[in-house]
Amino acid sequence: MISTQISDTIVAISTPLGQGGIGIVRLSGSKAFKIGDEIFRSKRGEKKVSKLPSFSVHYGYIVSDSKLKAKKQTQGIIDEVIISVMRAPQTYTKENVLEINCHGGIVALRKILELCINQGARLAQPGEFTQRAFQNGRIDLIQAESVLNVINAKTDLALEPAMHQLQGKLSNHIKNLMSKLVEIVAPLEASIDFPDDTIQRMTKKNIVKSLNSVSLDIRKLVDSADKGIMLANGLNIALAGAANVGKSSIMNALLEYERVIVTNISGTTRDVVEEVLNMRGVAVKISDTAGIMDSSCVITQESMNRSLACLERSDLVLWVIDGSRKIQKADLAVAKKIAGRKAIIVVNKNDLSLKVDLAQIKKNMPDAAIVKISALKKQGLDSLEKTIINMFFKGQIVGKDEFIISNIRQKQALEDCYKNIQAALGVVTEKGYEECLVFEIRQALDFLGQVVGDNITEDILSNIFSRFCIGK
Repeated sequence: MISTQISDTIVAISTPLGQGGIGIVRLSGSKAFKIGDEIFRSKRGEKKVSKLPSFSVHYGYIVSDSKLKAKKQTQGIIDEVIISVMRAPQTYTKENVLEINCHGGIVALRKILELCINQGARLAQPGEFTQRAFQNGRIDLIQAESVLNVINAKTDLALEPAMHQLQGKLSNHIKNLMSKLVEIVAPLEASIDFPDDTIQRMTKKNIVKSLNSVSLDIRKLVDSADKGIMLANGLNIALAGAANVGKSSIMNALLEYERVIVTNISGTTRDVVEEVLNMRGVAVKISDTAGIMDSSCVITQESMNRSLACLERSDLVLWVIDGSRKIQKADLAVAKKIAGRKAIIVVNKNDLSLKVDLAQIKKNMPDAAIVKISALKKQGLDSLEKTIINMFFKGQIVGKDEFIISNIRQKQALEDCYKNIQAALGVVTEKGYEECLVFEIRQALDFLGQVVGDNITEDILSNIFSRFCIGK
């Protein structure tokens, strides 16, 4: 995102393009109501938009010419609409906001959008409405980032921490930690600046106690990062194995419908097939890959390349083995391809006589759990799902009243903060200079400030809001 002029009035279509019952064109800025005066004609002959009360809705028409104000005149009407008037500062952006609710056809939406631009608005950039909410002080950066998590949430468990962040619960926790650090550092700074004055300060014992308390809370937040990121983004799981071991059948069984073609012909699956499912409250993108084998066939080679690329970007590999036969060279070839990756060994066809040597399998992947299932009979799937969830979430996915961070930016800033607090503790215990203690605590405060959006750089803001859709 390029640097924007916050004084501009911006406009965007805030609903997905395509056919629908309702479409919304949103304006924000000082000229929003003036533009409304030019393009809206009330059905009941009410006041101009700029004179209407805040938090009111009005029925009428969008017209292409501001001179077409006659009540019964139909020439120049673009659409029949309801407008919502919201006056600053009690709005999403803390600016004047006008929302035009029209029919959800692409032609009507685009004509209204173009009309607003012709009247002086600028097309909004991705996330610019939320960026203005942040820049105008209505929300902090954690809350701004949580907006995207709420929009992208695919499960209840992903939505819950996103809503907690949007409500400011994590922000308040971070600010409380900052207050504790300020209570330590402010008297120290004052005593350094005014050595002749008598200034009450914390004892070293209390400083250590307070720093340890903050350090523990920061560590908990950092440790929650992987969980929070997975809840926000979901898990990427790839099914890998030799041809005809039942990968596609497992995918169909987990999805509970026939998503992938299954036959007894080797190499039925040629391309990577992906689908998203809700696994015990966690969004999981599961990918069925082509059976890994050696071949001179150009199509098969391309299938292998795509399969290997899928395995490379996955969070977890399910190594699928046919339990009704002895281990094959093709199985061992797969083991080599996924060596070093987080994996679960899935022994399929458990409804048949077990012939595979489990000890030999375990030798090839000693750290991987083994789960026996039958995709055909839908046996063992609960055990497989439980093993997957426990591997990443260690039992309980989200604890009651647990604070969770949800992206790498927050995690990195908190890790840096933790390092400075540990350094501050080292200064106290080693009886170092107070100036060094103040420096470390101030650095820790800066990193906590970055989490909520204090002293944030334009590049970071651009990176965050560029991931939003236009209109939010």
